[in-house]
Amino acid sequence: MEHRFFVEYPPLPGTVLEPAGVTLKPLQGLGVAVIGYGTMGRAHALNLRRSGIEVVVGAREGSARGPRARSEGFTVLPVAAAVAGADVVMLMLPDTSMAGAWQRDVLPHLQPGAAIGFAHGFAIAFDQVVPDAGRPCFLAAPKSQGDLLIELHAAGRGVPGLLAATETSPAATWDLAAAYGLAVGCLEGGGFVTTFREECVSDQFGEQAVLCGGVIELLKAAYDVLVDAGYGAENAYFECVHELKLITDLLHRHGVAGLRGRISGTAAYGGLTRGPRIIDESVRARMREVLAEIEDGRFARELLAEHERTAGLAAAEAAGPLARAAGPLLARLNPGGDK
Repeated sequence: MEHRFFVEYPPLPGTVLEPAGVTLKPLQGLGVAVIGYGTMGRAHALNLRRSGIEVVVGAREGSARGPRARSEGFTVLPVAAAVAGADVVMLMLPDTSMAGAWQRDVLPHLQPGAAIGFAHGFAIAFDQVVPDAGRPCFLAAPKSQGDLLIELHAAGRGVPGLLAATETSPAATWDLAAAYGLAVGCLEGGGFVTTFREECVSDQFGEQAVLCGGVIELLKAAYDVLVDAGYGAENAYFECVHELKLITDLLHRHGVAGLRGRISGTAAYGGLTRGPRIIDESVRARMREVLAEIEDGRFARELLAEHERTAGLAAAEAAGPLARAAGPLLARLNPGGDK
């Protein structure tokens, strides 16, 4: 094998790859089709092009994203045509659309030996895509939102990433995954070897228990408790929502122990003594239930069957007290921010 970025093949989970030990050579000269131009698909396409890799974008019929990709200088083709001409096919479609697109537009048109890649493990972990044995199939998952990935890559920086390959992939797939990760900017701070399933389960659990579920519900509950007790909506918003960024910034820079030393003594004592009363063993038990639903596929089946409920659920949340309180405050707190 010409390119050897890892000590052993397949590398063990937990292996960390440093960008200085990787080159773009396994990817150079190959044509990449990015299928889907959402936030992350756009980031991959722009960063690949900036790294000197040939890129086309595959857009589904009627997609509103195709015109944007075209306006940003990409050749935009129907998905089947983009797949047919590619050496590497990056499937960046929503999880709920992956199986249909794979069967209809991707599998029948793949070149022999063409690699398929993903930025998230769901399609492989839950059998929405089943590549043929021997087909190079890899994961390069940046630990970042797409717009930030673009911004950092343009500045010559990047983010950490997770790398994986299916068990039946040729050994050289690992080098291709590493080169791809370097090209899109997700080896900065380390490219961490994992599996499709572990990435997917951990990602969904983090979203549901913390990032997009648990934290948001905690903020809503805390805001409601203060306002229901007669405290001003502005005070409640500042203390329960606005200042969350201050704490997460400290957490990012210094970790939990470092954070404690950088806040007031009152905040440290109150958090250490009252926090465990809020997040107690009953919460951990419910987290284990949520994790079990992800692991055994119940959440995946529910998502695929009921994902159209998302817009209605989000609309109901947007009509709630915390979301309504944010409206007049956000413009004041973030002048010139996103519209």
